[in-house]
Amino acid sequence: MKILAIGLLVLLAAGAAGCAAARQAEQAAANAPTANVAGTWTGSAGTGGVSAPVTMTLSQNGTNVSGNIDIGGRSDLSGTIKGTVQGELLNLSLETVKLGQMMVKQQNTITGEVSGGMPVNLRRVQ
Repeated sequence: MKILAIGLLVLLAAGAAGCAAARQAEQAAANAPTANVAGTWTGSAGTGGVSAPVTMTLSQNGTNVSGNIDIGGRSDLSGTIKGTVQGELLNLSLETVKLGQMMVKQQNTITGEVSGGMPVNLRRVQ
C-alpha cells in the first residue's frame, strides 16, 4: 500500500511540474513584444492524414486584429474573424465560434489549434 501511495505521489508531482512548465511557456509568449500578424497567411488544418487548406488575411491595429479566414470545406470555420494579439499569442473568433489560441513564431509562422482541437500551421505569404 505504501508503494502505491508513493507511486501516485511521484506521478502527481511529475504532472504538476509539467503543467508549471507549460504555464511558464505561455506566460513568456504573452510577455514577448507584440507580434505583427498583418498580412496573408496560408497553410493547412487537420490531423491523421486529413487536412484542409487554410488562407487567412489579417489586418492589425495595435493589439486588435480583424480579417477573414477560409478553411477549405469548412464553411462553419470560415468567414470574418476578430481577435487580439498579446505578445506571441493570437486569439481569434468567428462571429459565433471561438477559433482558439495560436502562437506566432519568428513573425512568419502561426501554429495552434482551431475550434475542436484541429491543429493549424500557417506561414506568412511573402
